[in-house]
Amino acid sequence: MRAIALSQLWPTATLAMAVSTAVLMGCNEADTTTPTLTPTLLPTHTVSMLIEAGPGNARWFRDVEVPQGYDAYQLTAQVTEGELEATWYPSLRSHFVESIIGVVNEGAYFWTIFLWDEFDEEWSPLPVGSDWFSVKDGHTLAWSYVDTTQQPSPPPSQRP
Repeated sequence: MRAIALSQLWPTATLAMAVSTAVLMGCNEADTTTPTLTPTLLPTHTVSMLIEAGPGNARWFRDVEVPQGYDAYQLTAQVTEGELEATWYPSLRSHFVESIIGVVNEGAYFWTIFLWDEFDEEWSPLPVGSDWFSVKDGHTLAWSYVDTTQQPSPPPSQRP
């Protein structure tokens, strides 16, 4: 190990003190300019969502603006205004939705999410969980309370 003499550090310490003093003195001067804050608008997408808890119990949320990068779970939390219960599974980085607008999974009935396919004009189950699906401009999604012992049936409501 090599020893450093105090005299070797002196020039460095003196320079550091001089720079610190100059910076502090500059901070004490009156600043006559006021920074102008310009709001930064975040890019958004306009999407729609259907929440259908059974025949005759459907609520549409149309033309909802969300920031780019939102996923289907975040959209669901936004449109339900927190009337959403889910368990977070860190290992899957995903939520398991247990209740939407007060309707709780029970027996064979669970909430299932669908995407409206514009090309085929039909509902299709999402191929991934809601946390993993990034919403894009114009998407229409639907949560439907379905009997999971049957083939996932699309929401019975009319198309978007």
